[in-house]
Amino acid sequence: MLLLALFFCLNMLANGYVAYVEKSATGIAFWKPWLWEISSALSVLIILPGLIWLSEQYPLRIQGLRLQMLRHFLASLLFCALHLVLMVAMRSFVYQLAGESYLFDWHASNLLYEYAKDVRLYLFFIILFETYRFVIRRWRGEASKLAQAPDLPETSDSAEPYLTQVLVKMLNQEFLIKLSQVDYIKTAGNYQDLYVKGRAYPFRITQAALLNQLNPADFVKVNRGQIVNLNTVIRFIKLNSNDARLILHDGTEISVHKNYLENIPATLRVVEV
Repeated sequence: MLLLALFFCLNMLANGYVAYVEKSATGIAFWKPWLWEISSALSVLIILPGLIWLSEQYPLRIQGLRLQMLRHFLASLLFCALHLVLMVAMRSFVYQLAGESYLFDWHASNLLYEYAKDVRLYLFFIILFETYRFVIRRWRGEASKLAQAPDLPETSDSAEPYLTQVLVKMLNQEFLIKLSQVDYIKTAGNYQDLYVKGRAYPFRITQAALLNQLNPADFVKVNRGQIVNLNTVIRFIKLNSNDARLILHDGTEISVHKNYLENIPATLRVVEV
């Protein structure tokens, strides 16, 4: 967030100065070019949390390129529309305070020009967020399934029916994490984040595929994006909305959607009075 704030400040100062130099010969008021740039930057900052949410929910992937292109095209149109509306509103407000009126060119040619600028900004942020998450995954450590050792035959005695441990590669280190150590699992795009003592280790696998490999006596799905290790649950709280909440041993609270209440064993569904 600090890097983003620094980027916006430097970009705003540079663009404001360039705009003022270009317009100074026309006798334009000193504050107007700066207002244009500040209003544009503030508008993008207001929209940015939604863009971050979108990139987290729909990360870039190789599969389904047509659907992704359509989704990002529509999202870029919305990004541009919100940017323009917020920007024009801010400028109009300040112009009114100065006793002037701000007129924006809403003709198709100018809107196309604005979209051409905004779509580049939109793609810049999408790629930036993807790159950031890629670096963070490498820094935190990324989990993967263990490969079968070449000298270990796959027999019914040696083969585990469920996934019991994963290999984590973090920078130049490798170590094992037992699934019994995982408190809960949260979906994050193409990854399932394995939470161990508050730290997330991304595991590149779909939620459905992972559920098929987990012991159902230990791990159950409690809402659309989370799986809980039942061995870490210390308290069950029933809510008035027919939903529930689980309290884990480290104090973490996990929401249970009413459609998944049956996944919680009856022995744990004890309401404290």
